[in-house]
Amino acid sequence: MIKTSLIISSILLIGIGCFVMFKRDLSDLILVPVYAGNLETASEFRSLFAGSFLAYGYLILRYTFSRKTLSIAMMLTYIMLFIALGRIISFIIDGYTHFGLFVLLGELLLALILFISHKKRKNEISY
Repeated sequence: MIKTSLIISSILLIGIGCFVMFKRDLSDLILVPVYAGNLETASEFRSLFAGSFLAYGYLILRYTFSRKTLSIAMMLTYIMLFIALGRIISFIIDGYTHFGLFVLLGELLLALILFISHKKRKNEISY
């Protein structure tokens, strides 16, 4: 019962995330009571909201079906990468902004630092 609930929740999160990320006009979101009429708001909403929902759905599915544990650094890396994916999709759909490019570089840099931190810590564990 718990596994089924987790699977259904993750599918819903992924569905809402994909709906928001790939919907052209974010001024009329059926499922989410938000108005994102200008370029900056649409870009942030597409990357942060949709990217986070996709990441959470993926992490729940991975948790449900995996026997291996996932480190906090890797979980945060996945979240940052999905948010960066949302920002890239936003560049394609909504258009390019200087602020968006600056934030994308910060997101990718943070994901890289988290990944390096995870690898470094994994190598320090003695077996």
